[in-house]
Amino acid sequence: MFTSYQGVTVKSILFIISLVLFSSNTLADTLPSKDKAKELAKSVMAEMGKGNMEAGTKLTKPYLMVPEHEYFALIDQMKMQQPIIDQRFGKTISVEVAAIEEVGESLMLILYLQKFDKHVLRWKFYFYKPRNEWVLNTFMFDDQIQTMFQVQ
Repeated sequence: MFTSYQGVTVKSILFIISLVLFSSNTLADTLPSKDKAKELAKSVMAEMGKGNMEAGTKLTKPYLMVPEHEYFALIDQMKMQQPIIDQRFGKTISVEVAAIEEVGESLMLILYLQKFDKHVLRWKFYFYKPRNEWVLNTFMFDDQIQTMFQVQ
């Protein structure tokens, strides 16, 4: 179900983005509360809803634990992917919070849906609280909506 664009599939780009985001040890700025973490995800998704993938991604920069060169590689990959998404999915209709899940006192997942004319993307924001404040451990998106259902 993934589209190829100049020999690169959306699936391979998503894998690269996930790899970049999961492979970092760089310190990031922190968010003082769960509410601030939720506000960050909401701000990012507001930009995504306007079709501003790059602007939305740039909002995450202070809070992600990735080296700067890897972060800019991520931006470049997303710029390459934007036309694929626009062509395949159409225009964004809206974004909505689909779920917020917490694991213990230290992990939180905020799941958004980005609704398009022809399809939907899942955006997952994983926040981690190492001590008293939160960081954005990683975020990713995909079109694997079938995994959201218990009956498959």
